[in-house]
Amino acid sequence: MMERPVRKFYDDQLKTLEGMHAKLGFGTAAMLERSFQALKTNDHNGAQTVIESDAEINKLEKEIEYYVMRIIARQQPIGTDLRMILSVFASSSDLERVADHAVSVAKGILRVENLAPFDPVMDDVFAVGELAKNMLGQAIDAFSQHNVERAKEIAAMDDEVDSAFRELVDQILVIMKNQPETVQTGSAINAILHDIERIGDYATNLCERVIYTEDADIVNLND
Repeated sequence: MMERPVRKFYDDQLKTLEGMHAKLGFGTAAMLERSFQALKTNDHNGAQTVIESDAEINKLEKEIEYYVMRIIARQQPIGTDLRMILSVFASSSDLERVADHAVSVAKGILRVENLAPFDPVMDDVFAVGELAKNMLGQAIDAFSQHNVERAKEIAAMDDEVDSAFRELVDQILVIMKNQPETVQTGSAINAILHDIERIGDYATNLCERVIYTEDADIVNLND
């Protein structure tokens, strides 16, 4: 007669873990949104706020790590439950790294001196940042909804992020070469572009975790 209460307690633990992961995902996405908004407006105060908010994301990620270890040690999960728990653990680390890249974007904003020479490319920089941000938000939704087909569609968007990243880096290098006084700002923008490209990769990782959890299939969608 004890089996049903024990199972309910276990199910409640799994729901709690998914809730913690969703909170981390939403917090990371909000942090990224603030970072890109600061980039668009060259808002140094906003950038500083992003930097200061990273501690909360780090705390949430550590709490998930502890909770995962406790569930595995006490419940010895198998099958789909185990795959979900492992996916939450791995993707929480990915989300924490996305937050680190949001901080890196914010720090890049603080290094920018004069954006005027880069006006011809900045709209495209903002656009690829928006694409990576949308990828992340949609990947978080696909994870919470266990939606394999949507995860595959989202991961395919990373090719567009990668292509735009390469083209924009080349364009910025040309500007820096022709106007040496722009090197500091150009280097900061290129670093921001690298952050954006990596955010797309981490969003793709989230999509891979969805497929692993639901289909028990280990895939590499970043190729």
